[in-house]
Amino acid sequence: MPANPLYDANWQAELSAADAALAAARREESTAAASFASPEHRFALARLDAAQATRRAVWRTKFETIASYAAWRFTGLGAPRDGFSLAREIANFVTMEEVDTAYEHAVRDEHEGTLERRFLLETGQPPGLAGFAEASETISSWRRFGDIDCMVSFCIAEALFHICLAHPWGGLALKSNEIFRAIATQLTRESLLLQAPEAAKLFHDDGHRLAQHRELIRHVNDLAAKYRFYRHLLPERGLREEFCRVDMVWNGAAWIDPDWSAMVYAKLPQTLREAAGQPASLALPGANFTLR
Repeated sequence: MPANPLYDANWQAELSAADAALAAARREESTAAASFASPEHRFALARLDAAQATRRAVWRTKFETIASYAAWRFTGLGAPRDGFSLAREIANFVTMEEVDTAYEHAVRDEHEGTLERRFLLETGQPPGLAGFAEASETISSWRRFGDIDCMVSFCIAEALFHICLAHPWGGLALKSNEIFRAIATQLTRESLLLQAPEAAKLFHDDGHRLAQHRELIRHVNDLAAKYRFYRHLLPERGLREEFCRVDMVWNGAAWIDPDWSAMVYAKLPQTLREAAGQPASLALPGANFTLR
């Protein structure tokens, strides 16, 4: 059996250090996520990505052979649909990269086999949609709003702010209309306050209705007009994946009147496909989430 060239007899100490660094990075992002897509949040996400990559790299050093790494990597996956023996495949791996590639293909096949291709949208950039086209310009992370987990993806494209909320069918419960508006309002306020901290007065005690705030109201409304929201309904058995734009009206302090049929897309951007594949267990708590 080929030996693992990355094996390190000191892997336990290295893994403990990597675990500690990852826990610290998650705490840092949890704090920074209160200002979603801010420079601080982007930096925290980069730190988290680096900590996760380091831990993955260290974990690979604990296996003495490539076959033992493959056996662990495939733990929990079902038998391949092509009928070949998993044990035979594991014995034939000669590099760590082959194992990782095969695992990614197996996960994709298992996922698509469970959901069936007819329930999945085609992956690709929808015609006419500038948002979420570039992975380097899109940031995504799970966030918890109350008891609800959503994958929030954000990017700036063509001078507009694009924000997508991904969640399972029924994930927003019976009050999906109100909950979607409330989450969109919270995210928009967080972003607006980064651009215009003085706008805080508009979001309390009907400040957005007071005549003395007229110029500030006009400025904030102009900023809010640049926001575009989208909903990604994750596929489940018998329920087809859906990706659509949700047009809403900004009343000066909150979003109202969502239009769920503003634009239903036949394709899902690659960036959102990859974002939805991240485990929801990494959801970060939202700050002071309430229905508005």
